Amino acid sequence: MPALKLAFGLVALFNVAHAATLHGTPMEKVVQILAEVKAKVEKDGKAEQVSYDKYACWCEDTLGSKASDISSAKTEIEEAQDVITKTKAELGSHTASIAQLKKQIAANVASEREATEMRNKAHGEYAEERSESENCIGALEAAVKVLTGAGAKKGFLETLQEAHILGVVAGIKDVLKTSEVTKKFSSDEIATVEKFAEKPDDFLGGRTTGFSAAQVENNPFGDYAPQSTQIQGILKGMYDTFTQDLERNNAEEAEQQKSHEALIATKKSELATLEATLERTELDSAAATKTLADTKSTLDDTKEQLEADETFFADSKEACKSKAKQWAERTRLRTEELSGMQQERWSSRISLRSHQKRSSFLSSKTTRAQISTTTAVA
Repeated sequence: MPALKLAFGLVALFNVAHAATLHGTPMEKVVQILAEVKAKVEKDGKAEQVSYDKYACWCEDTLGSKASDISSAKTEIEEAQDVITKTKAELGSHTASIAQLKKQIAANVASEREATEMRNKAHGEYAEERSESENCIGALEAAVKVLTGAGAKKGFLETLQEAHILGVVAGIKDVLKTSEVTKKFSSDEIATVEKFAEKPDDFLGGRTTGFSAAQVENNPFGDYAPQSTQIQGILKGMYDTFTQDLERNNAEEAEQQKSHEALIATKKSELATLEATLERTELDSAAATKTLADTKSTLDDTKEQLEADETFFADSKEACKSKAKQWAERTRLRTEELSGMQQERWSSRISLRSHQKRSSFLSSKTTRAQISTTTAVA
């Protein structure tokens, strides 16, 4: 029995040693290496897939974003070009309006100046004529008063001072020098007054020059009246005419002044409106000019950015396509590599199993022989 136990122990030790030797064979190591390489390749493939997926996502997002930017830029360019076209037309309209408004303002100022000059000239003529008329009226009034006093008393030259007579005559001579006399009175009346101014004594004395009392009474200031009464009537008529004309001229002057003030007020109102419109139009023109400059600057910037985006988009698209092509090729090669490894692994496993079977068979024969030998010895 001890010998039998020893035999079985030797066989067991032999099997363990044989199994250890079998698991450390080159074929088994090849199978193990193939498994490890396959696992590493698969692990690297997963890592590369994650990296490529990120890159593909970046390509999709970036190209989509750039495509949107390019589309927006083209729209902005069209809108900017429309704004530029409209703003140029608006500026042209403003320029024409400003020129027209300035012309109207100049015409308004010139018209107001002309109207003022005409009014001042007319007022000057009126003032000169009024002064002349007032002087004439004063002289005529004084003459009428003197002549009225002469008709009330005998010996007129005896009752009045010579200074009064000379003063009246001097005033009448001044009246005869005015241009209005020839316009307003007949030549006969002027001639009579001129005679009076030259020889006032001939008209003062109450003589009727042979006319009857009835003739003088029926025509107190006419041809039948005493000469003092006749000249008094003519001078009184002149006085009334000058007075009436002066009153009429005063009324006309007041009306003309009123009309002039109304005209100037209208002109000033029109001028204020024109100036306000000009100021507003100039502000609009300045705003349009700024808008045009800003829009042109924006247009240039947008075109430049569009060109850069299109270049970037084209380059990125090409890079993404190239990367995708490379990734497809890389994936194909890895698939083929893994497939080759799989086939090699199966082949190695089959070879390993065949080797194991032969080794197991030989091990069994050896064991049986050893047992037999051991038994025989025992």
